[in-house]
Order: sequence, then structure tokens, then C-alpha cells
Amino acid sequence: MHTRQLTALLLALALALLCGCGGTAAPAASAPEVAEPALPGPEPTPEPTPEPTPEPLRPDLTAKPALIAHGGGEIYGFRLTNSLEALDEAYARGHRFIEVDVSRTADGDLVLLHDWESMAARMLGAEGVCTKADFLNAEAFAGLTLLDLNGLLDWLAAHRDCSVITDLKCDDYLLPLRILRVRAGELTENFIPQIYNWSDYDAVAAMGYPRILLTFYRLSLDLPRLADYLETHALWAVTVAQDRLSEALLDTVRAAGTDTAVYAHTVNDYYVYETWQPKGLTGIYTDYFAPEGWPENN
Repeated sequence: MHTRQLTALLLALALALLCGCGGTAAPAASAPEVAEPALPGPEPTPEPTPEPTPEPLRPDLTAKPALIAHGGGEIYGFRLTNSLEALDEAYARGHRFIEVDVSRTADGDLVLLHDWESMAARMLGAEGVCTKADFLNAEAFAGLTLLDLNGLLDWLAAHRDCSVITDLKCDDYLLPLRILRVRAGELTENFIPQIYNWSDYDAVAAMGYPRILLTFYRLSLDLPRLADYLETHALWAVTVAQDRLSEALLDTVRAAGTDTAVYAHTVNDYYVYETWQPKGLTGIYTDYFAPEGWPENN
């Protein structure tokens, strides 16, 4: 073999020994790892279905009850107290329509009181108009809780399905109704103001009261005028003293073709209701009767 070829061969062998046979073998490529399948986890807990939010209590603007609690309703057998305890008792016995008496104090505020003479003497121990502070701080008859307008609104906010009929014991009653409207806010719909003059409907309706009642205890019972009036004024009801009830009155209201109700005050004899209800009387203001145990509800 030619010397140059031999030298090349020896160099090739030496290089092969250094790169392969004599050195560390290159590691074989490892097989790719195969991930084990994940075990199924627990089923996710479904989110609980939220309970529907109950509708807030609201007064029934279409209801025409058989009974309206008069003067806040009786308490301990006493009538016309317009007290917190009387309101609570009336509500507990099923009344959702309560008439209250509202008087103005010496400083022009509004309190629940029938009058500053006989009822002030009975409730406060003295006659005569006093300030709101003196009224609320008085030691009331039988330990009853006296209320001003704010107290009434607080009570009504907790009894939103109740309607309150106002009997304002003052000649200029439109101003107190404006004061009540401003303070009542969204509770305005819970009030049914009594109006005492034919001409006051528009002013009271413009204040935003949705229900208005015309009472006849300061008015003559002019039936032809009432017939015309019902054609143009959407009265919730009219009310008269029980001794002024007549079939002519009930026929006049019925002939108007409206849903105006007719109430009599103040009735504590079931016979009166039993006699007049079939003739068209809607219901009565009463001191002692209540929906609880009322024959019409049994």
C-alpha cells in the first residue's frame, strides 16, 4: 500500500476510536412520555336557584271594604283615641282601611287627635290647643302612645298594605293636605283624603292623591248636584251619617254608572249594615266591628 494511503487509513481509524468506540456513547433518544388519562372529578354543584323577591306590600287601590276602622279603631273598649295601640289592634284584627282624625297644634304641626276640647281633656287631661312637643310629651290616658304626622308615617311605612282615610279637624284643611303630601312621598298612595266641599276636588287631585272621598257631614245632601258631580269627578266614595241614608242616595250613586262606593258613619249596630247593604250600601265606618269574625267573611 502506498505510504500516503496508509497514513490516511491510520488517521481515520484513530478518529473513529476517539469519536465512537473509545468515547462515551451518545444517549439514545428517549420515547415521548404518554400522559395518563385524568380521572373524572365530581360533578359541579349547581348554583341554588334564588328565591323570587316578594313584591313589596302595596295598598289595594281598587278595594272597597265593608268595614273602615273609625278614629283609629277601638282599644281597651275606648273609641276615637287615634293612638298607636289602636292602629296596631285594628291592623291585627284584619282592618286594612283605617280612618284617623288629624288636628293642628298651636305651632302649626299635625297630630292625631279628634278635637282639642273633649278628646284633649280625655287623652291629655286638659282642654286647649297645645304645641306638638307638649302633645307628644303628655302622659296620655291609659298609657296610650300619642302620634304626630311623623309617627303615623312611620307606622304606615311598616304596614304598606293599609289605607288611611284622613278626617282633618280644621277649616283650612287644604294646607294640611299639602303638608301631608310633601312628607308622605311614596306613601301618598296609602292616603284617602276626605274632602268637605264640592269645589275642593280639583285642588286635592292636583296634589297627587289617587283616591278622594267626598263626605257630607258639612254639606247638604243635594242629590241632583251629586248626580252631575259624579259624571265629572272620579270619587273613590261618598260618605254620610247613618241617619241620612236613603234609597234615593243609593240609587243616585248607582245610576251614575261608576264604581263610587257609599259609606255610612259611625255604625256600631249590625242591623244598620244588614238593612242597607242589600240596597247598595258599600260599607260602614265602625268603632268596634272588625274583619276578624265579621259575618260577611265567614
